[in-house]
Amino acid sequence: MDNSEIVRLIKLKDEKGLSYLYDNYSGALNGIIIRILKSEKLSEEVLQQTFLKIWNKIELYDESKSQLFTWMSRIARNTAIDAKRLKKYENVKNTYSLDLTIHNKSDIQMNTSSIDAKSLVSKLDAKHSEVLDCIYLNGYTQVETAKHLQIPLGTVKTRVRQSILTLREILKNEKVLFAGSFTAIAILITLLCL
Repeated sequence: MDNSEIVRLIKLKDEKGLSYLYDNYSGALNGIIIRILKSEKLSEEVLQQTFLKIWNKIELYDESKSQLFTWMSRIARNTAIDAKRLKKYENVKNTYSLDLTIHNKSDIQMNTSSIDAKSLVSKLDAKHSEVLDCIYLNGYTQVETAKHLQIPLGTVKTRVRQSILTLREILKNEKVLFAGSFTAIAILITLLCL
């Protein structure tokens, strides 16, 4: 089933479309969410909220502006960041903290390394990769990143833009980009399409 058919089914409120979407994309979207929240329990909730938003906002999707996965990953990322900012997140984090070295961190690292994401990011200066880490992996806003790194907001914005342009240029020349896992590819696509 192609993306336009899935979108058509969801617009018709046919649950087959949502079921197919969940079966094929929930792992990748959960990977994005869990990297931001670092809580398995909260990530499951946010994943459900993400699919509910996709279901309710499918009319806003415009395939001429982005790929379906890119649109969904933005919803997942924004929903996760919103959840992280809520006071509830702090309470859940204290009660249900997750040691990522035990749960799925090795899977995420293994999948990411299979497309050599670390190598790609290592081609950036430390100051650029530090900003990307704050924003895309820890879910900080640009303002929070500026405060955390104690640098001006304009510097953060410039470094993000330069990093994305550099990574896009590097990826133009990659021959075996899609040899890796879907989750790792999703993370890179999200990073490069923002």
